[in-house]
Amino acid sequence: MTSRVNMTFQRFVAHRWLQGSGWIFPKGSAKFAVLAIALGVFISFMAIASGQGLQQAIHQKIRHFEGDLLLTPYPSELISDTLVPHQIEASQFSQMIEYARTIAVLRSSKKVKGVQVKGVKSEDLNFLVGDYLLRGGLNRFSGSEFTAILSETIANESGLNIGDDFFLLFNSTTGVPKQRKFRLAATIQTDFPTYDEQLVFTSLSTLRGVIKDDLISGYSLYTRDDQDPLTLLESMDPMAFDFFEVSFLADRYPDLYQWIELFDLNILIILVVVLGVAFFALITTLISQIIERRTSLGLLISMGASQSHLRMIFSQLGAYYLIVGSFYGTLLAWVLILLQNQFHFLKFQNPEEYYITHVPFELSLSDTLIFLILFILIGYIVIQISSRALRRLNPIQLLRI
Repeated sequence: MTSRVNMTFQRFVAHRWLQGSGWIFPKGSAKFAVLAIALGVFISFMAIASGQGLQQAIHQKIRHFEGDLLLTPYPSELISDTLVPHQIEASQFSQMIEYARTIAVLRSSKKVKGVQVKGVKSEDLNFLVGDYLLRGGLNRFSGSEFTAILSETIANESGLNIGDDFFLLFNSTTGVPKQRKFRLAATIQTDFPTYDEQLVFTSLSTLRGVIKDDLISGYSLYTRDDQDPLTLLESMDPMAFDFFEVSFLADRYPDLYQWIELFDLNILIILVVVLGVAFFALITTLISQIIERRTSLGLLISMGASQSHLRMIFSQLGAYYLIVGSFYGTLLAWVLILLQNQFHFLKFQNPEEYYITHVPFELSLSDTLIFLILFILIGYIVIQISSRALRRLNPIQLLRI
């Protein structure tokens, strides 16, 4: 009783029109407005989380194999084997991986296939492919023996199992290919066609021992999450740039990164469409409340209720729909995000097109709060604009039977 006595007139009317709805459990026609707002918020969060998740998942996958910065030496005999690595190690990058790569032909009893062979040090292998290991073990990989790691795609095409032997044929200056027998130590699966269809890992020392010509060597540099690659690049000794060409990931995969940037446009389009539908449902529900309560409105106006009083009632109804609908939409979105990131039950039917098997969600608390604030602010503006329709109400017409 005390709470009703302390209610303002506008709040009391709005509460009665909501048919006694609580802040958590809407009743009557309020259910439909709350449901429309909740679905709009939910779909918006799904669009934002999946778009950001895909962008980050694809970027991290490429970054695992390539690094944030790639240093490729210029074709020159003036490069010092001690000076340049020392200059790179003196920088503040979190990790540096030395590599060498070349083109070869893989030959097994079932398949002849052109591949790209990448040589790395054994201690760097777990960092590069540990997250994508499918069969076998990295302990089988040896820097002193001819062992290699293939993708599951290449292994299946070539009919190879763990421990099987196959041949790699390398180009040579004599014109006769160099052939070496390798043993399959493990298989990986990245769902990234560029790697799964052609990349073979072997030991850096093995690859350099087999072929010294036509090798492309370089360094992959990795930064921490709180580091800016460009800032670290500027902190390096300028002498290193006399020997190395520096490139970013976007320089190596321009088409892929242009495709990733389109996600932002797709998210924006989805948000505009979904929020437009949600706000349209909000306005429709509020107008339906006016139609349903026209007799009450006529009595209120004839009893002296001003336009500001009516607009306040209108605003409180809209605020209820916005806040409760946003609460349920956000709650449902976060529940689905947490479950998906834990169990990965939402999967792509065509992972080769998205470079990942499951739908990744990435949504921070700050992004959630920013979106909710903007959503409620825009919704409040929409309510205020819509409430101007109350000026046209005529109590005589409203009370006409």
